[in-house]
Amino acid sequence: MFNTIKNIANEVGTPFYIAHPSRFKDNIKNFRQAFLSQYDRFILSYSFKTNYTPFLLEIVKELGAYAEVVSEIEYDLALLMGFQGEHIVLNGPIKDEPLLRKAIINGSIIHLDCMYEVDSVLKIKEESPNQPIRVGLRINMEINTENGASAVQGGLKESRFGFTAKALKDAISKLKSADIEIISLHGHTSSTNRVVDNYKIIASRLMEVISIHQLNHIKYIDLGGGFFGAAPKEVDISKKPTYQDYAQGICNVLLSNSDFQKLRPYIVIEPGASVVTNVFDIATQIYQRKQINNKDFIIVDASIYQVRPPAGKVNYPFEECSPNEAQNEITVDIVGSTCMEVDRISEQVKLSHYQKGDFLIYKGSGAYQNNLTPFFINPRCAIVELTPDGYKIIRKRQDAKHLLDLLQ
Repeated sequence: MFNTIKNIANEVGTPFYIAHPSRFKDNIKNFRQAFLSQYDRFILSYSFKTNYTPFLLEIVKELGAYAEVVSEIEYDLALLMGFQGEHIVLNGPIKDEPLLRKAIINGSIIHLDCMYEVDSVLKIKEESPNQPIRVGLRINMEINTENGASAVQGGLKESRFGFTAKALKDAISKLKSADIEIISLHGHTSSTNRVVDNYKIIASRLMEVISIHQLNHIKYIDLGGGFFGAAPKEVDISKKPTYQDYAQGICNVLLSNSDFQKLRPYIVIEPGASVVTNVFDIATQIYQRKQINNKDFIIVDASIYQVRPPAGKVNYPFEECSPNEAQNEITVDIVGSTCMEVDRISEQVKLSHYQKGDFLIYKGSGAYQNNLTPFFINPRCAIVELTPDGYKIIRKRQDAKHLLDLLQ
């Protein structure tokens, strides 16, 4: 393994991502099958923001999944990648009039998030009365833990997204008065615990909205994303919900509802991290061992921004890769290549190979890191795929010319 990693490093530089496309395909297929085993009308819409490396998007399209986007640049990227307009789900808190108009013409599934967007759609309808307009609405959700505390991501007391009950009533009234069809309800609510019960609450609330407001043309019930799944094999998730657990919990709620049985809408989910986390690993090279106040630091050429979310405190699993015999095991902080004190990738971990030129291969860097990595001190690194014959370069390391092109 070391020789392969070393050969790749010599050609593309370090750090570099190691992609596993087959895992991505399997994750999408398995998540889809979990729902199809419960209900035959189902759409998996992949969250672009999680990782929109083009070869991943090609796989999404190849498998017949939809694109879930939250900005105009993501929407345009989906079109450039060949997704049909009807196979794009447009979400996000900011959708200006030109983007809404584009999505309406293309027949995309649009989830309005605020009254400004409702008013924009009404204006488009007024200017183009013969243009059929079908929209969805994002519903503001309250989700709580068993002890009554908020389960919203980060412990926040409320979600900032979607329509509250009062705003929803006004929005529906305006849209119906303008003969604009409401065909979808969206309930995505990021949570800290990601338990199945959250999705059961969301499913129940969406069906309640249908009943209260007599929404008889609903074609899509969109539960959003935020699921567990696709963890590296080194991470024990045996006590976490599986794809099947989510599918069964959601479908049990929906299939027992009489309005759902009558309407038979598509169930839509928008997975990101739960299908792509284990698809990327990252190989980084050890540069130096340093001791300060009797504490060992190992400096590597990756940064925390490339390996894991900086805000988190979880040490990602890694594999040591070296041609040398193991040395005496030491406890170290593994720190990154930027000049930021907070660039601490792993804290107080055991290491047996720590000579300059040894490699560490961090597992599970597929979600967000490739998209969030800034042109900050270091370039975006190469992406390679290991093959039976060696390796294939998916993306070359970016350089100063790429940076200059972006800055101009």
